[in-house]
This record gives sequence, structure tokens and C-alpha cells, in this order.
Amino acid sequence: MITKQQLGNFLWGMADILYGKVEDYKSYILTLLFYKRLSDNYPWEEEQSVRELKETYGTINEKQKEKAIKNAHKFQIPEGQFWKDIAKAPLDEKNEKIDIALNAIADANPKLKGIINTVKWNEAAPDGSGGKRLEPKTLQELINELDPMDLSNANVPLDILGHAYEYLIKRFADENKGGTVAGQFYTPPEVVELMVRYISPTNGMRVYDPTCGSGGFLIKAADYVKETQGELKGLRLYGQETIWNTWAIATMNLQLHGLEGEIKQGDTIQNPKFKNPDDTIETFDVVLANFPFSVENWAGNGTPKKDKKGKAVLNNDGSPKYDYPAKDTYVDPYNRLIYGTPNFTNGDFAFLQHIIASLEPNGMAGVVCPNGVLFKGQPEKTEEEDGQNRKADDDYLIRRGFIEGIGEDKKNIIDAIVALPENVFYGNTIPGAIVFFNKNKPEERKDKILMVWGAKEGWYKSEPDQNVLRPQDVMRLLVQLLSYGDIEKAKAIIPSQEQRLFALVDDNLDFKLLEIEEKYHEEEAELAGLHSDLLQAIAYFEAENAITELKLIDGTIVTATIHKGKFELALKDQRKTTIPVNEKGEIEILFGTEQIFKLNLKAGNKASITKADITKRENRIAKLEELLLKKETEIADAKAEAEREKIAIQVVSQEMLGVFADPVLRRKYFAMVDMDELIENEFNLNLPRYIDTVEPEREIPIAEAKEELTTALDAEKEAEKELKNLLEILN
Repeated sequence: MITKQQLGNFLWGMADILYGKVEDYKSYILTLLFYKRLSDNYPWEEEQSVRELKETYGTINEKQKEKAIKNAHKFQIPEGQFWKDIAKAPLDEKNEKIDIALNAIADANPKLKGIINTVKWNEAAPDGSGGKRLEPKTLQELINELDPMDLSNANVPLDILGHAYEYLIKRFADENKGGTVAGQFYTPPEVVELMVRYISPTNGMRVYDPTCGSGGFLIKAADYVKETQGELKGLRLYGQETIWNTWAIATMNLQLHGLEGEIKQGDTIQNPKFKNPDDTIETFDVVLANFPFSVENWAGNGTPKKDKKGKAVLNNDGSPKYDYPAKDTYVDPYNRLIYGTPNFTNGDFAFLQHIIASLEPNGMAGVVCPNGVLFKGQPEKTEEEDGQNRKADDDYLIRRGFIEGIGEDKKNIIDAIVALPENVFYGNTIPGAIVFFNKNKPEERKDKILMVWGAKEGWYKSEPDQNVLRPQDVMRLLVQLLSYGDIEKAKAIIPSQEQRLFALVDDNLDFKLLEIEEKYHEEEAELAGLHSDLLQAIAYFEAENAITELKLIDGTIVTATIHKGKFELALKDQRKTTIPVNEKGEIEILFGTEQIFKLNLKAGNKASITKADITKRENRIAKLEELLLKKETEIADAKAEAEREKIAIQVVSQEMLGVFADPVLRRKYFAMVDMDELIENEFNLNLPRYIDTVEPEREIPIAEAKEELTTALDAEKEAEKELKNLLEILN
């Protein structure tokens, strides 16, 4: 059985092959992976189908067997269009043949149309050279990488392929922190983990992601249900994605995870694909999303601006500027904007209202948002308040609507807010927040919002280009969310979260140890072979250079030496005779017709062994042993790191118990904010208004302060001296 890590490393190798040669490497890799899986599964599906029939009926006839084989396949592959057919095709025909094969599979399986055949393998190079966009040699390298691997269900469990692909995306994001991942806004798995675990989807629910990317939220929701409920029963997954290639990736990704889902392509705001017959928005039990921040012209009603010369006017980032009609002329065709029409230059509140409209009456949503949605906008002011009349703007009114509700049945639908540190999201340095919506809040939570501060320095791993939430950081936030300010709930939650994270640490350790073993596998094999070879070489050398006394039949004592693969016999009269080694590595001494001595030197060691040969082997062994000492060090470091992680988790457990027991300390972590306090703050949701985020200044010891002052005075004197010298030179 192949592991996720092993497969992930293979996929990373494929990414290396494609690096710098194509833009959307993921589409190429995932398509090949999916194609190989379909092909390898074909015989396995047939065997499985026949096996299941035999288990049901005992014995089956040939006709039953043929029918079982015919109906065995989830997807059909036309004859001559299998992976093996492409693998053995001539190099100059490969690009064309794989295009033909994948189009044929798409034609045979309508569900795969526009998915498996999205990549154009035979597309001409854009430079007009007559070559291919993807060179045949590069395609051959990719095929060679995957060809030896059996990707059938017999060798790779259902979800291993999908998780290996997620592992690849994560690695790619880690290696390329400066931007999005092939046009996608990558959500760190720790953030996804936090959101899914708080909402806690269950079997039978409908889960939706309106901007699903490669399907990470949907897959994690399914993983959580499998973890907590053992198997999937009736969980249904839905998503929409604007980018065509990414939509295809999401669809294949779900299939590789063994998940059933429906992913549709199109712009979620302008052309939502999940609608009821009356054009209202279809609703779901759970919505999870990380929508594109600050999308301009979200309604698609803007007209590109032009200067007097007819040239397009651009923003600083090179995007076009638009002229927009009056907002009161715009009517959303799907009746989603019940809280107000947002500014056309920023789509944040448009996405949020789409998400709210997509929720069932008892539904919950977890949404990654830019921090600005929490506080941007201005409230209404009267002349008595500030000397002038000022009308509240749309951003303020929409957010206020979320908080206090609208219409006759006013409901506060914001359940909780988590402030995240800056630099958590790849390619975006701004601090973000997670907003949880709940359309059916429990009675004790009505007119309240839980605010959790997760941006305190030290509550995450700070790296030069990226801040990372560690398992204990996710636990810290999750305990606060799940307990919702209740210390008794926190006491019950903490031990289970601790044990879950201990298991995660152990799993990660197993993964690291496996990686280390794979890293040094070749060296260990070589070392084992060299040890055996060295023993043989030493034995042979000693035999070659040994003087052996032999007693002949007549009682004569002679001496013999093995030299350069030949046996030299010195007789009593000092004459020498040389006897060659035979094909079996043997030498024989005969007296007349009678054999008097036979020695086996082992076939293959006929060449002479020198001291230099032995030294060479010993030096190589020493280098390998030195290298493998690093392996032992890496193993020890990995185990030590795992222990440190467990200690860190235990520290957070004790920390959270202390927090819940101390009302003053609690306010530095979270706040349960009621409606009166929200009104007092004019519906501003900026968390530092409610949580004590101020850090006490570091106390400096008197001795240290004195030393710093002395250093500063000395520097000042030195500067004055230098200035005086310069002035003298000028004069």
C-alpha cells in the first residue's frame, strides 16, 4: 500500500518537472493522476464486482460474470484509450494521443465533460515555433514518474489520492508564500480546521462553498464527519467556482477523495448556479467560505473609464476603473441584498449577503473576511451631535442589519468573531477575521456576540514571511468558541481537545519518521551491501597474501600463496608452478591422477584485491555511517519536537483553565458582548473595543537601564567629537 506521504512526494516531483514550463501546473498533475487512477482501477473494479457477486450467490455462471464485469465501472474508458496505450505511444504522438484519449473518456462519461479534458495537451506553443505548449519530452517525464505506480483501490485507499494532492497544494503554497496558488486564494488548513470544528457538520447535512477553489472546505467537512461519525451517510457537498480550470480541479479532487458532490462553474454573485425554480437562492445547512476580498464591479454593471483620448483609466494595480450607475437603480435579480446594496467598488458585503441568503432557517456559516467589514462605514450623525447632519452609509447599515436584524422578525445572526493575526493568509499580509453566522441562535446567545482575540503575539508561530497557527493555537481558539464563555463547558472540552491533538502530533511524527526513512533509504541499502562486500574483500585479501603449508601424499611439506587470482606452489627444490583458477572459482592440485588439494575462492572474486581497495571501501563506509548519524539526529530531533509540541498543548490546556477561572484575565482573551454594548459602540465590531488587547510594557531592570543609558551617552559624546572634527576640517 502506498502512503499519502509517498504519493505526495511523487506529485511534488511532478511539480518540479513542470516548474517554469506551464502556468497552471495543478491542472496537468491532477488530470494525469485522475486518468491513471481510472485506468488502474478498471481491472480492480471488475475483480471486485465478480467477487461481490460470488459472495452473494456462491457460484456464478459465465453470463453472470460477463454482466458483472460490464456493470463494474464507475466511469467508462473506450478501448485503446487507457493509460498503457498512451505510455507506449511514440514520443512525437503522445501529446495528440492523450488529448484524443481524454476527450474520448469525456464523451463516454458526460459527468467528466469539461473536467478531465480541460487541459489541452496538444496545444501549439504560443511563440509560433511549431512546437507544443507542453513539450513531448516533458509529458514523457510526467508519464514516467507515474507509470510504475499502481493507483488502483487495491493499492491506494479511496481518500489517499485526494489528501496527497492537498498535501501537494500545501507544499506549493509553503514554497511560494508571495502569492496565490495558481489563481486561487489558498486558505491555510489550520483556519479551515478551526471553522469546520466549530460549526461541526453532521451526516444528512448539505454543505456549500460559494467560492470553493479546489474544494478544501468541502473535503475537510467530510473528513470531520467521518472522524466524528465513523462513516458518511447522506452528507451532500456543493460548491461553485469562477475559474474554469479550478472548477475542474475541485470536481476531480472530490472524486479522488471518494466523495460525491456537485461543483458548478460560474461567477457566484453575477450568476449563482444553485437556485430554486423561482430564481431564489437555494439554501444549505452549512456554508463555509473564503471569498475574494474587495472585488470591484461585483455586480458587473460598471463601464470601464476612459480618458479624453479614449485610453482606459487604470488603478494602481493595473485593474480598470469603472463608472457605475446610481445604486438605487440596481435590483439584485435573486433578492439577496436585503440588508442593503453595497458600494459597487467593493464586493465584501455582496458576498456576505449571498452567504446569508444561502442559509437554511437553522443554518450556520463560517466566513473568512477582511478586517474592514467589522468596522468600515460611518453611522448617522445629527447636528446636535457633531455640528452637522450626516447620513449613515451603506457599509454601516448592512453591518448593523447583521447585528440587530431587519424587518418584523429582527434577529442578530452574528454568532461569533475570531480576530486572526496578520500574514496568516498566503499572498495577503492584512489581518483577517472569521465571522460565524447562525440563523437560529440558542436563546441564551440571542442578542450576544462572542468575540475571540487570536492575534496576540506569541499565540501563533511567527515566521519571516508567514504567521502559522500551530495545533495548540487552534485549540486555544476552539476551546473559547465551543465553550462560548462557559467555564464548565471549557473544563469538559479541554481534555478531549488535548487528546485529539496528542493523536495528531503522533500522526505527524509518524509522517516525519517515514520521510526520514525514505530520505536515507538508498544510503542504508548501500551501507549494508558495502559491509558484506568489505568482509568478502578482506577475506579474499588475506587469502591472497597468506602462506599456506600443504602436505602432499608423499609427505612432502610445501608452501602455497594465492596471488592475483592464481595459486603458486613452491616445491622443495624451489621450483614454482602456477595453477589457474577455474570457472567455479576453484583451484586444483593433482599428483598424477589423484587430487591432493582443492580450494574454493568464490566465483566473481578472481581479480586481485589490494589494500587500497579495502581502504576505499572502508572510507566509503565511514562516510555513509557519518551521514546516517545525521539520520539518527533527525529522528531524535523529530521525537523531541513532538514531545515539545505535547508539552505546549498541555501548557495551553492549563492556560485556558486559568483564563476561564479569572474574569480579569478572560477579558484579554474573549468577550461576550451584548446588544447594549454594541449600540454604545455604534455597531462597530472592531475587537479591541471590547477585548483588552493592550500589552503591558516590559519592565527593564535598573542595572540594564543604567547600562543602556551609559551606552547612549557614550554614543552621544562620540558623535559630538566626530562633528567637531568635521567642523575643523571645513574651517
